[in-house]
Amino acid sequence: MNLANLGFLQCSAFTLARRAARVAAVCLALSGAAAVQAQTYAISDLGGVGGSFSMALAINSSGQVAGNGSVAGDAAIHAFVYSDGQVRDLGTLGGAGSYVESIDEQGRVFGTSPVAAGSRTHRFVFENGTMTDLGPAAGGSGESVPARNAAGEVVGAAYQGDSTSLHAFLYQGSMRDLGTLGGPASFGYAVNDGGTVVGSSNVPGEDSAHAFIYSDGQMLDLNQLAQADRAGWVLQSARSINAAGQIVGFGVHDGHTAAFLLTPVGAAQLAFR
Repeated sequence: MNLANLGFLQCSAFTLARRAARVAAVCLALSGAAAVQAQTYAISDLGGVGGSFSMALAINSSGQVAGNGSVAGDAAIHAFVYSDGQVRDLGTLGGAGSYVESIDEQGRVFGTSPVAAGSRTHRFVFENGTMTDLGPAAGGSGESVPARNAAGEVVGAAYQGDSTSLHAFLYQGSMRDLGTLGGPASFGYAVNDGGTVVGSSNVPGEDSAHAFIYSDGQMLDLNQLAQADRAGWVLQSARSINAAGQIVGFGVHDGHTAAFLLTPVGAAQLAFR
C-alpha cells in the first residue's frame, strides 16, 4: 500500500505545536483536547547503508532491527540489519538489490533479492554472516498481507462499507475498526503479543502520514508521544513493535526519509484531540 496515495492533508493544530508548546496547548484546548496518561518514547535514527534514505520494517524481542536502505549514490536498495548500535548491509544474491520481509527471534533476516540483473526474484535467509538462496519467490506484494501475533490476533486494513476509505482493523474473533487520527484512512502494520497495534494514518490538514499506536481502545499519534518535532522528525509509518514496546518504522528526519527506533522511556500527561 502506497501511503502517498492516501491524500494526507496538513493539520494546522500540529503545525502550531511545532512553533510553540504554549500555542499548541491553547489550540488543542479549543479543539476539545483531552488529557491522557500515555507512554512516551525516545527516538533513535538508525542510519542506513550509505545512501540518502532508510526504512526500518521489523524488530525482534532482542531489539535487532531489519530494514531497507539506499546504497551510496542511491543506485540500489539493500536490506540491512541493525544490532548493538551497528548497521550491516546484507548485500544481495547477485542482482542489484535486496529487500527485507522479517527478522526472527534468532536474528535471522528473511527477504527477497534477484540473483542477477533482470532475473527472477528469489527469497533469502541471512544468518551467521551469509545470505542463502531459498529459491524463487511467489508473485505478489507482502504489503497487503495482514500481520498476526502469537495469540492469533490479526491487523491490517479494510474498506469501510461501500466507501473507498481504508481503516486499520484488529481481529480478535471479530473485526474492530481502529479508526484514524482524524483523516480518512489508516493502515495497521503490526501487533505484538500484548495486543498493541502500530501503523500509519492520515491526520487532518496533513499531506503525509503520521505513525500511530493503538492500545486500550485508543489510537494515539506517535509524533506527540515522542515529541518528534523537537528532534526534527515527522514519524510517518510505524511498521513493527516487539514485546518490550520498542517500535520501528520510518519518517522524515531533517529532510530525509530515515529509519527510526522508538524506545519507551516513561509515561506523561499529554493532550490529544
